[in-house]
Amino acid sequence: MKEIFKKRRRAWHNQNIKYLRYVFNDHFVLFLMILLGALVVQYVNFLQTYESNLLEKIILVLVVTVLSQLVGRLATFIEAADRVFLLPKELEVRTYLWTCLLRSLILPAIISACLIFIAAPFLNFPLFALILWLILLVVVKATWLAYRILQIQKDGLIDWSALIAVEEGRKTATLRLFALFTNVKGLKSHSHRRKYFDFLLPKTNRTYEFLFMRSFLRSGDYLGLAVRLLVLALVTMFFVTNGILAIIMILTFNYLLIFQLLSLQTAFDYQLFTRIYPLKKTAKTAGLRLVLSRVMLAVTLVEVLFALFLIRPIALVLLIVVVNFLFTKFYVRMRLKK
Repeated sequence: MKEIFKKRRRAWHNQNIKYLRYVFNDHFVLFLMILLGALVVQYVNFLQTYESNLLEKIILVLVVTVLSQLVGRLATFIEAADRVFLLPKELEVRTYLWTCLLRSLILPAIISACLIFIAAPFLNFPLFALILWLILLVVVKATWLAYRILQIQKDGLIDWSALIAVEEGRKTATLRLFALFTNVKGLKSHSHRRKYFDFLLPKTNRTYEFLFMRSFLRSGDYLGLAVRLLVLALVTMFFVTNGILAIIMILTFNYLLIFQLLSLQTAFDYQLFTRIYPLKKTAKTAGLRLVLSRVMLAVTLVEVLFALFLIRPIALVLLIVVVNFLFTKFYVRMRLKK
């Protein structure tokens, strides 16, 4: 049994490494380097000019504590078939779950250490206090994971459905993160009717425009992704006062949105009728470009209105409009030709 889970862990890690190669492509690495450099400069300047009071220190401690607990789930690598094939080894599975708890603490411990390292200059705590804080954060996370294991083993028996659901939820969350940058196989999605968005659906005879617009509004997580990235862009515009840093972050979010929406291109490849229906070869790319143009037009309009409401420099507004236009007009065309 140990060998089985060892192979599963190795396969999962190899899959993550494969997707990371797509995540850190040339374009995104360039964006990331510029963004990281701008953040470091902003961080250093902020340290030199800002002095926190007691209330702000308390708030910062609470924020770091909450963020550290949001990262990391119980990684068991249990699969649906295990409820049948591992049922005779249920006692061994119970022991294995506690081993999983220790492995699942590695990532939260690293993230907690990074958050404390970033917050430390603002708090002026002694070193032993920071180390004690880190230990407490890891202990709290371990307590929560242990509670989850005890829930799964309620009444002395393993709740296989709950155990499988926990693992599938963990993997889905990780794959959704990769899905921001590339197409991900094995990512489960659900369709929703969303009748209240029917007024946004165009009355058109163009087949792929009809399909892609409905897929964006109803299928998978396309609409949710667009809303989340737009909200992040607006929050950045509201809180980040450095114009250069703000524009880099906003355009990065817009780039990620377009990059992800390009996966709509394959949304109906499984449909036989899209192959036998008499359509021009260019109809698919033309329909997708039209849908992406509408989505980005709406995103740009919201960002421009929000920037004008906050009385941001006109140069910032114009740059958002121009770069979003270039993304939609040229980057999308370049990607669809590949």
